Amino acid sequence: MATRTDPYRQLRFILEIEGLVTAGFSRCDLPSATSAVVEYREGADPPTPRKLPGLNEYGPLVLEVGVTDRSLELSEWRTLVEQGKMDEARRDAAVVLLDATGNPAARWVFREAWPSKYDAPRLDAMASEVAVERVVVVHEGFARIAVETGSDEGDESESDGDDSESDGGSSPSLPDLDFPVGEGLPQGIDESRLKVTRAEDEASDET
Repeated sequence: MATRTDPYRQLRFILEIEGLVTAGFSRCDLPSATSAVVEYREGADPPTPRKLPGLNEYGPLVLEVGVTDRSLELSEWRTLVEQGKMDEARRDAAVVLLDATGNPAARWVFREAWPSKYDAPRLDAMASEVAVERVVVVHEGFARIAVETGSDEGDESESDGDDSESDGGSSPSLPDLDFPVGEGLPQGIDESRLKVTRAEDEASDET
């Protein structure tokens, strides 16, 4: 008898942003990934143009969250962009879908993400709805990666301990966000540059 596999529900998820606390959101619209189609044909070809891939395009990540003291970090993240501090504003991020028991089930990771738009909540003295703020996050590529299994729990616990000592446990423990090498690598991502940048950031944190 075949094993039944039910799909995960969409109602439990969290967002991890490098340098910000792990947060829950009321709504998260994951982006699309498309490749432009370039048509080309030579005179000796059949009477049908070839379909060649053009530039890869990634839609924005749209987040909605109820206004709390903790959500102030999202507005401050947007302020970095307005002040032109893009080196600080660009972050790695991950959206994690949880299963019925609250464990990670699926993970999407984003490179060089930053908030391009912030919408403050609409207020109405005659309404009793939750005040919701909205953030539009752009990025330079995303991919779904495999969720780590329980065999790495020992390594994760050690890394979590290191994070808590370095920053008081305020930063989420993000996984290795390296994309698969090969055809799955998003355009324009230089892995060697990213590794050097990450090493410099870690060295500055230690000092």
